[in-house]
Amino acid sequence: MEKYILTFNPNNKKIKIEDKIISDCCEALIGALYLDKGFNNTEKIILNLWKNHIKKSVVTQIDAKTKLQELALKNFKKLPIYKLISNTGPRHKPLFKVGVKLPNTKYFISLGKSKKDAEQNAAIECLKSIK
Repeated sequence: MEKYILTFNPNNKKIKIEDKIISDCCEALIGALYLDKGFNNTEKIILNLWKNHIKKSVVTQIDAKTKLQELALKNFKKLPIYKLISNTGPRHKPLFKVGVKLPNTKYFISLGKSKKDAEQNAAIECLKSIK
């Protein structure tokens, strides 16, 4: 579902502007500011304009696959290897079994209702074994 912001043009007609267009315009404006004024000035302006939003923001949670990938690249200079072991159950309610392996480790196997969920669960198991 796309979000729209209603605005008014000079003819007092309502028009719809997609969030994507607004974010692209914002990005272009920040880029132009950076090219014209440099990093330090741009940083000050952004932090000043969005200080209230930054204070209210919630810390982004990093998912297990991302954590495992960062750890693998840092320690082994290689990505984790994910392997689909099985896909069972009816089409409307499948169950995926996935394994993940780092260099010099065994496969850590987990289940999920989707391949993505199974990969996340396997990454969690792998991270648990490392800690």
